[in-house]
Amino acid sequence: MSPLTVTESPSTDASTETIFDEGQRYFDALVEAIKRARTAVYLEVYIFDEDAVGQRVCRALIDAVQRGVIVRVVMDAVGSFGSISSVSDQLENGGVSVRVFHPLPWQLRLYPKSIKRGNYLNKSLYFLRKINRRDHRKLCVIDHQLMFTGSFNLSASHLAEYLGGGGWRDLGIQIEGPRAVVAASQFDAVWDRQELSITGRHYAPIFSNLTSWARHRKNLAFENLITEANHRIWITSAYFAPSARVIRALKQAVAKEVDVRIIVPARSDIHLFPFLTATYYEDLLGAGIKVYEYLPSVLHTKCLIADDHCVIGSTNFNHRSFLHDLELDIVLTRAETLTRVEHIFRTDISNSRHLDEGASNSSSKNWLLKLLSRTLRYWM
Repeated sequence: MSPLTVTESPSTDASTETIFDEGQRYFDALVEAIKRARTAVYLEVYIFDEDAVGQRVCRALIDAVQRGVIVRVVMDAVGSFGSISSVSDQLENGGVSVRVFHPLPWQLRLYPKSIKRGNYLNKSLYFLRKINRRDHRKLCVIDHQLMFTGSFNLSASHLAEYLGGGGWRDLGIQIEGPRAVVAASQFDAVWDRQELSITGRHYAPIFSNLTSWARHRKNLAFENLITEANHRIWITSAYFAPSARVIRALKQAVAKEVDVRIIVPARSDIHLFPFLTATYYEDLLGAGIKVYEYLPSVLHTKCLIADDHCVIGSTNFNHRSFLHDLELDIVLTRAETLTRVEHIFRTDISNSRHLDEGASNSSSKNWLLKLLSRTLRYWM
């Protein structure tokens, strides 16, 4: 068996696992956990909006500092583009330590907060060279004992519409146990720009790509979960534009009669992406892969179920996740967790449109957008 295959059961590393598929419940649990923090809160997020959700988390973080808790926050400069200056200032004024991941070259005001060390010239050249590399991770570690991860950003977009949100469909998890220590060490590596050593123990429960070698191993592990599946491969991906290797692995799985199903969004927060995904339909459907478009709202979930393994986190099946961005995913094998995620997947399928083999030709008038998106897929 391949050494990159997940062979150990990471569920033994956790005393509790709680799945969230509703934004309100996830944010309630996150804020309550921050309120109970005694020693440290580490938060890493792609989007930190200055809305009701963002302000609620800001208040909880600042209150934690006033109780003597060490609070550190990493925000991505592009993901949080519209709010990063005001939110970071608010947090710092409240005593929170804030660092910004890769400001854009012209965001000079953010340079002092960047995780990159050096003078302004060195930083500007570095940020220009790394402009396409973003911190897409969603992570909160509390007291090195409790962790939250998944696909929820700190944004009201993830709240139900009746709560004033965007109704985005997402998936998150709260885990208590030793995996929180591993996640905290990974946060430290981002915070201090360290080269984190990914050992076998650290690797199996948590997929990360903080180094080039870790990225290589993570990508291979995703592919191995697909190639070694014997019964089912169920994928939910907000941005689906996979590599040729992944497509080939999915086709090979169908050839050995594995149940392969993929849920993608009918509409996306990135307007061009559904056109890019549609360029894969003919190939996927022709191979016998079942494809569904989620209809009720923006689908933002990132989840892979391969036989009795489930991976939840920030990774999409696209070039950004596999080649460019920092990502974080958790491997789950506990039976009750798998049952819960399987139920969520079936619910999402019931709210989706099953595509037939004519789907690839159903919107020929959008050929120019498809061509454009396909051309740009390396950066998407």
